[in-house]
Amino acid sequence: MSSLHLLGMEKHDFYSASISLDNQQNILTVKFKDNIEVDVKEITILVDESIRIVDGRKFYLLVDARDILSSMDRSARKYFAEHEEYNRLNIAQAIVVNNMPTRLLAMAYYKFYQHQNPVKIFTDLEKAKQWLLEHSYPL
Repeated sequence: MSSLHLLGMEKHDFYSASISLDNQQNILTVKFKDNIEVDVKEITILVDESIRIVDGRKFYLLVDARDILSSMDRSARKYFAEHEEYNRLNIAQAIVVNNMPTRLLAMAYYKFYQHQNPVKIFTDLEKAKQWLLEHSYPL
């Protein structure tokens, strides 16, 4: 068993991102990799694997997009924003950025797509986690 499992965490690595689940706080963290163009095929893999990892449990989503210059095309953003099962399980989404190009992409995702759950953009990872945990589980 890996040390991450012993700490209540599990981590999975993919072409465009690493996904980890903090089983104690139910925070699913997606850490995107630098210089990757995420298309609908890639986001489908990330969404499907995220759903498998949470195993039907409600979760908070923390998107860590710091220190990268990557992008997600329109069809991938739409797929992610509108995925029925993913949104049913997701309680709230915090997106953490620290550069203007990534912030603009996050703002486009926030403003141009309807979200079934709260979404907020942050520059501080700890503040993002605090905000997520302020949202209670929907019944």
